[in-house]
Amino acid sequence: MRIFALAVLAVTAFASAPSFAQDAAGQTYINGGYNHFQNKTSDTGTLNGRVGYQFTPNLAVEGEGGIGVNDDKVNGVTVKTRGTLGAFAVASAPVAERLSLIGRAGYVHSWSEAKAAGVKVKDDDGSFALGVGGQYMLDDANGIRLDYTRYTEGKGANGYTASFVRKF
Repeated sequence: MRIFALAVLAVTAFASAPSFAQDAAGQTYINGGYNHFQNKTSDTGTLNGRVGYQFTPNLAVEGEGGIGVNDDKVNGVTVKTRGTLGAFAVASAPVAERLSLIGRAGYVHSWSEAKAAGVKVKDDDGSFALGVGGQYMLDDANGIRLDYTRYTEGKGANGYTASFVRKF
């Protein structure tokens, strides 16, 4: 519930955010990085990619996908996120010339598996997701983005992402 409140506060702040020299309307961007998933029983990770389109300086949409690269062993069971695929609406607010706060809401589908003693169980599930983060542009085209996303399915999971940003 705290993450939802933070997301609502971030989105409402966008309407009154100062307008800096960055005019991102009509701009395509990509992100590439690592997403660390954490829930009550395991920690896994994916190499993550995003493609987005910035409609206005404060509103974008993005699709994301991830390929599992890090598994966890819990009580003799190997747990792995095999992959993810999702879509988000993204709101951003500039807080300095090259720094923006980000809020995002969307839906993510994930594929995971657990293996033990020759038995493999696969899970194929979707989840609503809310996130907040920040993006710092090193120059007009390249930047770094850090964000936190809360996935709501089941008991929920947390995603922590660090990625490189490239705007076109």
